[in-house]
Amino acid sequence: MQILLNEVEVNTPSQISEPCEFAEVRGAPGTSVPANTFFLSVDGDPGSFGNINYVADIGGVVFGSNGTITIITNSDVCVGRTYPAETTVVFSNSFAMGFGAETLILVTSTNPGLIFEGQDLDSDDNGVFDTGFGITTIDGVGWTGDPSSGAFVVYGGVPNLGGPPLPQADVPDAASRFVGNNTPLSRPAWYYGHITTAAGDAGTAYVTPGSFPAGAALTPGAGNSH
Repeated sequence: MQILLNEVEVNTPSQISEPCEFAEVRGAPGTSVPANTFFLSVDGDPGSFGNINYVADIGGVVFGSNGTITIITNSDVCVGRTYPAETTVVFSNSFAMGFGAETLILVTSTNPGLIFEGQDLDSDDNGVFDTGFGITTIDGVGWTGDPSSGAFVVYGGVPNLGGPPLPQADVPDAASRFVGNNTPLSRPAWYYGHITTAAGDAGTAYVTPGSFPAGAALTPGAGNSH
């Protein structure tokens, strides 16, 4: 079974501390992730092109019995949220995944020692990972707000979920892969939007603006809702 990015929550109601951010990776239950595989959040805002905001080394991690790995920060204090025993939880030393244009991506690297938070993967700011990092994209998503703007970028060939109906300044809070759509790097594979503030930081229900099925909600560490 192919390794895929399955769900991400990036902007939570507490947009300073971001206590409930997570990324979920899907694969065959009980199998190990290949060595030198990383989940990255890469900045696409002017002045910060290519900077790694968040990194988790998941090489060698074993997928849980439900076929997921759930990545959270080691300072996570998401009150009211629990993760099912069937997922494998991985802790990152990074704090937050970013606040604007962002690429959320699974990659492998032939130079894993060069993959760390704060690293600039695009030193010439041309919107492409520098070849010296030996990066190969596995799967991911990103957003820039209005994709017609040349001032923001996404990396690695990931689909851009920004743009209409979301205004440029209002990027999604979260994105989920449709159940049964296993196509990597495919925009139609994803639904996305904002997350309710009614339940505090641990809220999961999708709300407008966004593009998502009725009743859609985040399912951290579990199978997606739609």
